Amino acid sequence: MKIDLHVHTREHSFCGRSTAEEQVRAAVEAGLDALVFTNHNRLVPQPRLEDLNEKYAPFQVFGGIEVDINDEHILVIGIHDTALESRRWSYPDLHRFVLETNGFLALAHPFRFTPTISVALEQFPPDAVEAYSNNISPRTEQRIHHLARQLDVPVLSNSDAHHRTELGKYYNQFQPMASEERDVIDHLKTGPFTPVFPA
Repeated sequence: MKIDLHVHTREHSFCGRSTAEEQVRAAVEAGLDALVFTNHNRLVPQPRLEDLNEKYAPFQVFGGIEVDINDEHILVIGIHDTALESRRWSYPDLHRFVLETNGFLALAHPFRFTPTISVALEQFPPDAVEAYSNNISPRTEQRIHHLARQLDVPVLSNSDAHHRTELGKYYNQFQPMASEERDVIDHLKTGPFTPVFPA
């Protein structure tokens, strides 16, 4: 299964430049099997996800969110509670909430905005760290891998696509195909999976 866990849409993210449907079509054309919409502090409504899944099956569309905390962006997948849209989360509280509700939590593009990490990762380790994307400089990859080793968590490759032309080069691959969101999360947590990125 080839899945991109970090994709934005124009309808639900201030930075998105392509619609949800444009992003899905681009992912299908790029040969992906699934994507997760993770807009800033906004969930894509479940009925919209259901419509896209019905229209583009067997391609799968899942919903997540990118929660902004201090200078960090935290990807949360597998939880559809609108409480996630609050801008008042502290990182420890978000971490506990995701853990208690059996979701998946990953640090997006570390060191993108600042040279240090502004949340307590060692005390509250994420499930994974994003190491490759359109918005991660190769200059920071070594630091990100060092961080992941310190935390003993895997690294992800996601497009962080804001426009349809950015899809297809960064994704995560695992076997077998997952038919449900819960299966995706379980596989990401237990592995193995391979982050795929341009050489």
